Parts: sequence; C-alpha cells; structure tokens
Amino acid sequence: MTVWINGDWRDDAAVSYRDRGFTLGDGLFETIAVERGVALGLERHIERLRSSADALGLADPLAGIDLAGLIGQGAQASGLASAVARFSVSAGLSARGLERADQPELTRVLQFSGRPQSAKSINLALADIRRSPTSPSARFKTLSYADNIFARRQACAAGADMAVLLDEDGRVSGGDCANLYWAVDGQLHTPALACAVLPGTVRASLLAQLDLNEVSASLSDLASADSIFVSNAVMGVVPVSGLDGKKLTVDHALLETLREALAQDRDTTIERRGRR
Repeated sequence: MTVWINGDWRDDAAVSYRDRGFTLGDGLFETIAVERGVALGLERHIERLRSSADALGLADPLAGIDLAGLIGQGAQASGLASAVARFSVSAGLSARGLERADQPELTRVLQFSGRPQSAKSINLALADIRRSPTSPSARFKTLSYADNIFARRQACAAGADMAVLLDEDGRVSGGDCANLYWAVDGQLHTPALACAVLPGTVRASLLAQLDLNEVSASLSDLASADSIFVSNAVMGVVPVSGLDGKKLTVDHALLETLREALAQDRDTTIERRGRR
C-alpha cells in the first residue's frame, strides 16, 4: 500500500473525472526527497504549500494530517531507501465551469517513486516561452505544468537536458523544473522572485546559508558567468556544463560549497524534527 488518498492507504488510487485537478489543473503539489524514511527539507515544503494554498483560496491542505508521519509510513511500505514523495492537492469535485464549490473538499494524494541518481552535469537550452511575474503558474507549484512541459520539449529538441526560461522583460527566470544560480568573480547570484521565479525549497536553503545575491539579469549575463548551477528538491545542486551549445567550466569547489550548505540545512531540519 504505497498510495495515500484522502485518509486511506491503497495499492493504487484514482481520482474522479470531475476532479478540478484533472479538468482544470486547479491545485498544487510538492515533490519531496526522502532518505531512509525521512523527508528532506520538509518544513520548507510545508511552508510553501500552505502559503500557496492560501494565496489560491484553498483550505489548509495539511489540516488533520501529519505529513512527516505519512511519508515515513509510505517510504517503509514502498521498500525504497531513497524515494521521491509527491503530495498533490486538488480543489476537488466540481460541476463544469471555472467556479469552485462554495466549500470545496480537497482531493489529497501522496505517492512514491524511486529517487533517480542526480546527473553529474546538465546542458541548458533557451526556450521561447516567457514567464509572467503575475502568473500563478510561475509563482506557485501548481498542477498545471503545460509551460514547463513545452519548454522541456524544446530543450530536448535542441539536444539539451533542461530549458532555461526568461520572463516577459527578458530577464533570466529559471530552469523548467529548477532554480538557477551563477558565479561571477566568486560572487553567487540567483534571479529575484520578481523575475517570475518559483520560490524553490533548495533556493531558500541556500539563501539562508550563503551570501547569495538576488538579482535581475539578462541571458548575456548568464552566458558570461564563470559557472552556472541548477537546483531542485530531488536532484539537489547540479552544475551546468553547457548553455545553448556553449561549453561551460564546472567549478567543483563552488559546487561542493553549495552542496555542503544544502546538506547542513537539511541536517539541522532533521535534528529539530527529532527533538519534537
């Protein structure tokens, strides 16, 4: 029983064809790395999920449940020492149309899969999609991922692993599933949230640990950087070895600094959880 849906563990699960997550992409999700039953960076995921739900007018998606405990149970049942837990929240059943029910009953699903080994490095290619800083799909981790999927297809067609996207003003925003960082003369930079950036949990960890400048930057700024990195909750921090066909140098010392900062933040989180 490795799928939890609305309070029950099951071997498999399905949602209704009238569920707004299926029909409209009306909902949110969090993808969480799990090691030996422990959800890494869980507090940051919970904070983002709750604040996003509030902004989108959804009830507390974690009301009445212990997500850490559920993830531990599911990881044990799945038999996976290293796993990825996805917690999805939909606005639930609804009649046809854009309006929600007055008090929608959320559909909540927790599922597990094996955690893939992170790539040693990745290549980026520019997508022609532009993110809007006012768009909920750019600012929140919504169930609607059409832009990201389209951008990834463009990147793959160009022979790259991941797309890099700009905002409507031509400023660097991020990867199709990751936050971006780059170094110039030893100083680390990352796009500011105003550049249609999803507030990633790893990004939050690195901001808390390191001297990391939040900036507005052009594609040429990124291309002229000494080194570039991407991050998300599943793969951690990974160096970029190419951008639009241009080979880039990997700064292994800086990579180690980023990874150590993330590990320290996650270890501290686990210690705090253990003392509760």
